Amino acid sequence: MKTSSLISQRTMAAVIISLVCVIAALLLIAFIQQPVHDNGLREVVFANLDKTGVSNPVTAVLLNYRAFDTYLEFAVFLCVAVAVLPYVLDVPIQKQQLSAESQVLAIAKIFVPLSILMAGYLLWIGSTQPGGAFQAASLLAGCLVLLSLANVRIIDFSTARSRFLLSVGLLAFMVVNIVVFSQNFGFIALPQNIAGSLILFIEFFATFAVSATLFLCFESIHKGHL
Repeated sequence: MKTSSLISQRTMAAVIISLVCVIAALLLIAFIQQPVHDNGLREVVFANLDKTGVSNPVTAVLLNYRAFDTYLEFAVFLCVAVAVLPYVLDVPIQKQQLSAESQVLAIAKIFVPLSILMAGYLLWIGSTQPGGAFQAASLLAGCLVLLSLANVRIIDFSTARSRFLLSVGLLAFMVVNIVVFSQNFGFIALPQNIAGSLILFIEFFATFAVSATLFLCFESIHKGHL
């Protein structure tokens, strides 16, 4: 019976792997055969780039041209945090005491300060070069994960202050839009003369919100498994 069960499991695994490979191959073929087309949006983006407050076209698209989509993305991040948070709060963590000379703590002491500086740099240059809030948030989340593995707690999601951090990105976007709308500039229509400053303001708070959400997702897996 055990032999037949093992063969059945192997057969099922082989079928699943084969189906995944076939679907992946079909998607790859479809992607390769996709004709290259130009809908003219690239020219429109660069023609109006000076009106967005930034010189990086990616940042201009995310936080000016299609700011409403990014606004909804921040809302999605908050929904993810709300869905994951109860599990993190309900499962107590089994803390593992690390010695002062542990390798994880030694690595954290070196890489965390460097990663924080790099995150700030990526956030700052996001208006002119590749970078921005999501890249900076990934680095900060990595710092939080490394510190957590070294048994150093920076964020405690049982406190209201830490939970509030999960929503600051969406709140910053809402505050900017309410103020702009109250000045008769329209809904999610950034004034040209201060658009760059407003985008940096939103990205600053979005960095902390996204990094906290990513770390929360890590904690939801890490809780109870130390």
